[in-house]
Amino acid sequence: MKNLFVFFILLVQLQVQAQATNQSKALEAAVMQFNQATKNHAYQELYLQFEQLYAVNKTNWLIPYYAGMTRSIMCLLKMGDRDALANDALLWVARAKSIEVNDEIYCAESLAYTAKMSVNPALRWFTYEGKIKNTLSLAKKLNPSNPRAYILEANIQQKLPFIFGGGCKSAKPLIQKAELFISNQNRANSIEPSWGIQSLVKLKKACPF
Repeated sequence: MKNLFVFFILLVQLQVQAQATNQSKALEAAVMQFNQATKNHAYQELYLQFEQLYAVNKTNWLIPYYAGMTRSIMCLLKMGDRDALANDALLWVARAKSIEVNDEIYCAESLAYTAKMSVNPALRWFTYEGKIKNTLSLAKKLNPSNPRAYILEANIQQKLPFIFGGGCKSAKPLIQKAELFISNQNRANSIEPSWGIQSLVKLKKACPF
């Protein structure tokens, strides 16, 4: 009877380990797809994957982080009800922050506010400007070498009207910092945020040195 009980415990442990391994592989695959996504339908599929992963794992901040990032991108790409998508992005960011607070999550929060603002920039800029910039400031305070914080800030500055201090002149120093930091970034594993290279390429084309 004792041997049977030990066997049962070992079997349960093996099943738990197998499930954890499968979830880890699924997250790694989803993040790889996120980093390579270029088409609208890919983001919808990705969101469903992150949503399913979160249903079985609510302790890994990266899952709601990527879900929020995906929703923000979908809003910016005008994939449906943009206000609803941006609100959803902010909800996922809040879930990520309930697990951990770090510079990457603040970047995701800034992008979610940018998405919300982008629904009607003329009417919403003054409402969301502070939230967009404050979260990026918090991200840089926690990690001054995070290239994504500078990429997001450079995007805002490049698109901002000249009368409000925008344009390439104010964006270029941010682009240069982002370029330096993204070339030096080190990741502990393949699921940590590494996006930004494509955005940086677009920024450099818009604001050639």
